[in-house]
Amino acid sequence: MKVNPQDKVAERWRHGAPWLGLVSLAGLFSAALSLIHFPAASLLGSMIAGVMFAVSGVELRFPRPLFLLAQGIAGCLIAKSLTPETFWSVVSNWPVLLVFIAATLSFSFAISWALRRFGAVSAETAIWAAMPGMSGAMVIIAQERDADGRVVALVQYVRLAMVVVSVTLVSHFSSGSLPNGLPPEMPSHPVLALGITLLIALLGPLATRWLGFIPAAAMMVPLVSGAALGASGVFHLWLPDGVLLLAFAAIGLEVGLRFTRSILIRIVQLIPLALLAALVLISLSGMLSLVLSYLLGIDKLTAFLATVPGSIDSVAIVAIESHVDVSFVLALQTVRMFVVVLCGPFLVQQLQRLPGWQTKEER
Repeated sequence: MKVNPQDKVAERWRHGAPWLGLVSLAGLFSAALSLIHFPAASLLGSMIAGVMFAVSGVELRFPRPLFLLAQGIAGCLIAKSLTPETFWSVVSNWPVLLVFIAATLSFSFAISWALRRFGAVSAETAIWAAMPGMSGAMVIIAQERDADGRVVALVQYVRLAMVVVSVTLVSHFSSGSLPNGLPPEMPSHPVLALGITLLIALLGPLATRWLGFIPAAAMMVPLVSGAALGASGVFHLWLPDGVLLLAFAAIGLEVGLRFTRSILIRIVQLIPLALLAALVLISLSGMLSLVLSYLLGIDKLTAFLATVPGSIDSVAIVAIESHVDVSFVLALQTVRMFVVVLCGPFLVQQLQRLPGWQTKEER
């Protein structure tokens, strides 16, 4: 039977039209969030677009290889922030860093218990939702561990929005400057630099297959590899804005397309609890920053930026524009992120053994 070429075109259009609409809507939301300078706007905008399509009944699944590659690119982004000065600051202040990281984690675990009790979510979901790591990284790990990434994304991004507002206000009233973004860094051979960086990011999908025992291997292997190369001076990672936008959009679409109408109704009911949890954690971190400032004799803005539970990239922007001790800020933020990513699964297992915690996910 001969197939009419017009039928082929119509069939391709039926399959491609939903994706075209999804990508267009994601771009629209991402652009709107970018106008208000929201960090990782493409991630949140794409997640919102994915949610809208998913709850409308359109069945789409984001390709997993692209999602794993996006995780690798996210790892490279974090690795870019890890300079020799950051490592030296970690070595010089490691006892204090560990004490304050332990205190922040303790606060987070208390908040996760409240989320578990009053939000009717599983232990694993509640813990990752309250973890003080990079929001995107926590969503990635939650997805990999089969927790409810939708709830984790809601709590993490509600907190991220409040962190951005709080650090901007504190920075403004402390130094009078507002974050305008990091200055662009163009390597001498941008095509070669981008190619090598993407090759390092490709280690992520490969690591998932061969090193699956590593938590968030798709992100952590490129992160550690890129950080080692940068610290040694052999090669410095470079990612243009366009690549980062696509990577964050891929992560956002993967999370958003997992929603259902019933899940959305349930999650909307969690927004007041998510706001309260974010406010409590930020306030407790602010109290810790006063103690840190007193013990080390550093200015209060540096201490606040170092302890606040926000994404490294957004905190780094504010730290640079505010002329504080950027190395110390990134040192504490980076060590805390590594502790959360590497030790998080073990800590989750230990917490789930406590009375009142349930190990299975409630869907």
